[in-house]
Amino acid sequence: MSAEAVYDDIRSYLRLTSRVVSKVGNHINVGENFTLRFTGSNSAYAANLVGKPRIVFLKSRIFVEGTKFASPVNGSGWFDLPDQTLFPGESSSVDIEFQANADLGWWDDIWSAEHVAKAWILGDLDQERFFQIWNYIDVHEEIEET
Repeated sequence: MSAEAVYDDIRSYLRLTSRVVSKVGNHINVGENFTLRFTGSNSAYAANLVGKPRIVFLKSRIFVEGTKFASPVNGSGWFDLPDQTLFPGESSSVDIEFQANADLGWWDDIWSAEHVAKAWILGDLDQERFFQIWNYIDVHEEIEET
């Protein structure tokens, strides 16, 4: 397995999602503020399996950048997740306020939604946990009555 394949496999467990959690009314209008919640999660298998490396992410953070349609009120930049250590099955979220700057126009708006942000998640692989080596044996020994 190549280094890129190992990296891609580990990277597939570090996920980022977003959703609108606050807005004025039913629609977001130009000039209004709205809040996006970004959630980072570790979707790796359970971290206590013998024979499997433990995949834990440290110093989890996201970089969020606006677009011509919306921008973070406090500017683009790095945002630490409150829970910076993500064990398998865990997630952590940060809310970021945006301002709507423009819309697609009535015709294009029928067929698609505005691209309001670009976001990246970054987490350091906990190498000490990843490289802990487990092994196992069953021990059998004849025991006799005295």
